[in-house]
Amino acid sequence: MTTRKLNKQIRAHGKVAGFPRLLGGRLCLEFVNTVEGRISVQPGEFLTDYFSLIRWAYHVGLISDEAREDLWEQAGQQTEQAAAQYREAVALREAIYHVFLALFQGECLPPEDLTVLQRSYVEGLRRAELQASESGVQWNWAATRDLAGVNWTVARSAVDLLTSPDARRVKQCPGCGDCGWLFFDTTKSGTRQWCSMEGCGSRAKMRRHYQRQHGSGAL
Repeated sequence: MTTRKLNKQIRAHGKVAGFPRLLGGRLCLEFVNTVEGRISVQPGEFLTDYFSLIRWAYHVGLISDEAREDLWEQAGQQTEQAAAQYREAVALREAIYHVFLALFQGECLPPEDLTVLQRSYVEGLRRAELQASESGVQWNWAATRDLAGVNWTVARSAVDLLTSPDARRVKQCPGCGDCGWLFFDTTKSGTRQWCSMEGCGSRAKMRRHYQRQHGSGAL
């Protein structure tokens, strides 16, 4: 059974059926995990067009029902702009993946990917507005009403995490050599290995058990 089928069996979170379970722990990592089985032979793609990007944003609670309908209508009326934002979203996703993967593996962060991330972040900041709230003053990144808003908000999430002391808590799930999802390790010991214990962790344990039995001559 493939990773794609196995992960479908354990999905329980999020608002949209058929989208990945939310196991990353940070918005930007959930975005990276819209490719299932990244290190498998046949990875699965969840973001196939701009409309799927809107559905994902709703899935993770980034936008409301009203905003989803608004963006859906805009995308239908501005097809070229929506297609361009979709391409930028995919490029941003891959840049975030490569940056955090390099950090996890102790390698130099790829400058070209940092540039992609910076470009989206700066564009979002340029369009953001300072607004007063009950807790004080905060940035409004307009994720709910602009075709590029989802990209900006994801970029902000990535930059906030990347520039924090917790950046090295981002890890990659090995699965059984077929997962590759990123997740934020919240354990005090920093020893979490899997995107989910009941999914990839359980499969890895079952495989090790089988290999021990097989090695001893058991079927």
